Amino acid sequence: MWDMTKHGNEDVPYEARTSEELGRYLVAARDLAPGDLVLTERPLVFGPKSQPNPEAAVPCVGCYKLVTADAGERCSRCGWPVCSGHCPGLTNSRHHGVECHILSVRPECVLDNIADYYRYDALLPLRCMLLQIVDPEKWKKLSDMQSHMECRLPGSEAYDEANEFIVEYLMNNFINKLENNVKKKYFPDISAELVHKMCGIIDTNALEIRVPDGVELLALFTNTCIMEHSCIPNTKHTFTQFAKDKNDLYRITVKVVVPVEKGNHITTMYSHALWGTQARRQHLKDTKYFACRCLRCSDPTEFGTYLSAMKCLGDGNQVCDGIHLPEDPLDDETDWACNKCSIKVNNSQVNMIITQMGEEVENVQMIGISVTMLENLLCRLSTFLHPNHYHLYSIKHSLIQLYGRQPNYMSEEILDKKIKMCKDLIAITKILDPGNSRLSLYNAVLQHELHSALLCKAKKVKCDGSMETVGKIKYLMIEAKSAIEIALDSLKDDIEETSGKKLFKVIVNSKKDFEKFCKENKGYF
Repeated sequence: MWDMTKHGNEDVPYEARTSEELGRYLVAARDLAPGDLVLTERPLVFGPKSQPNPEAAVPCVGCYKLVTADAGERCSRCGWPVCSGHCPGLTNSRHHGVECHILSVRPECVLDNIADYYRYDALLPLRCMLLQIVDPEKWKKLSDMQSHMECRLPGSEAYDEANEFIVEYLMNNFINKLENNVKKKYFPDISAELVHKMCGIIDTNALEIRVPDGVELLALFTNTCIMEHSCIPNTKHTFTQFAKDKNDLYRITVKVVVPVEKGNHITTMYSHALWGTQARRQHLKDTKYFACRCLRCSDPTEFGTYLSAMKCLGDGNQVCDGIHLPEDPLDDETDWACNKCSIKVNNSQVNMIITQMGEEVENVQMIGISVTMLENLLCRLSTFLHPNHYHLYSIKHSLIQLYGRQPNYMSEEILDKKIKMCKDLIAITKILDPGNSRLSLYNAVLQHELHSALLCKAKKVKCDGSMETVGKIKYLMIEAKSAIEIALDSLKDDIEETSGKKLFKVIVNSKKDFEKFCKENKGYF
C-alpha cells in the first residue's frame, strides 16, 4: 500500500508505504542524490527534556534559556522559573501560554527540592494533551502516532517510570485540582490512561533538539516520525533555531546524504552510531520496541570495522591471536566464536565483560581526563578488545585531543602516534557514517586534530636537530590543508547547533593560523 503526497504542484520525493513488519515507512519516489531535500515540516508540539542538574540551572518555560533555579524570576501566575516576566514565550500558545492556566492551580513557589517540584519532562505530555483545544487538527495527527502501549503495560519499567514521574505528577498536582468546567474547557478528553498514551507517543516518536545555550528539547513531527531506522542512515536532519517567522522555530529539514535509488527505503537513525551492535539493538528494543535487522546489525564485522569484536585469549594452554565475533548478531543468545580456533564464549559472558569495561571508560572520562589514566585504560582493555572496538574508539578519541597539546606530549614519536590514531579513527568513522549524518562532530574533531598534528610535525625540529626536508614539509602541509577543509565541511549542517557552532569557530581560527603560516613560508607551497 502506498500513496504519493503532493507539495504545491510538485510531487514530493518520497512515497509513504505500509507493511505488517515495518508499519508506515518511506521510499524514494525517484533517484535521490546527496543534498536533495526529502521533507521539511514544523513540529506538532515541543517541550524541554528532564534536566541533568535542576538544582543548579533550569530552562525558562517560555524560551528555554537557562536560568538560575533558586534565585531567578518566576512566572507571575504559575510560579515556574522564567528568564524574565516579559519573555514572549510566556503568552505564546506554542510555548507556555496555555499550560500556564493549568500549572497555576499550584501557584506557590519553592526553593528546595526543585527537581521534584518542577518536573520539566511533564511539560511535553501536558502540551500534547492541550493540543485538543490549541489545535484540534494537530491533536488528531498526534493521536494517530504509534504509542506501543501494548509493550508499556502496568508493571513494565516504562509504564511504572512514566506513572511515577509524569502521570501521577500531572494528575495529582494539577489536572485533578481543576474545577470540572475548567477541566472540560482545556481537556475534552482526559484520564491517566491518556497521559500514559502521550508518554508512549513521545518515547516512540520524539526527536531531540539542542537549543543554542545547550538545553535539550523533544519535538514531535507528523511525517518525519514515519521514517524507518537504519544503523547506516541515508539522510540527515537539522532544525531551524532562528526564524523570521516564529512558527518556523524548530522546523525540521531532512536531506539525503548518500545516493538513494528509486524504490529504496529512506532511513534515519534512532540510536548511536558508535555503539556496538548489541548495545544499539538493545537500546532500540527498550525505547522504540523493535529489533533492528539492518545490514550493519546483520554483519558480525559491522562492515569490516570490527567495532564490537573481542580478542581470543586461547584455551589457557595455547595462545591464539584470533578474534571473537557473534555467530548470529541478530540472536540475543548467540555464542561468540573465534575465527582461528574452536573456542566459543556465550553471550552473557561477553555482555558482562563489555558492560564492566564501558563503566570503566565512563568513569575515567567523568572524573577528569588525563593522558596517563587514558593510556593505562587503553593498554589494559586492548588485551581483550579488537583495536577498533567502540570502547577503545572512545578512549582514543579523547587521547588525540590531548596528544600534541600538552608540554609532555609534544615529541615526534607522540605526534606520529597521534597522526596514526586519527587516521585509524577517521577510517572507521567514514565506514560507519559515509554520509556524515550522525558523526559529523566526531569527524570534524578527528580531522582538526589530524591537521594540528601534521602542522606541528612540519614545524618541529627532529630528534637529531635537523628539520624535515622541504619535500616532506610540503607533503605534510598539503595533507594538513586537506584535513582542515574536510573538518569545516563536516560541520556545514551543524553550525546552528551549540556544539557545532563552537567547534566551527575553533576550526576557522585554526585555518586562519594555518593560512598565515603558509603565507610566511611561501617556499613550502
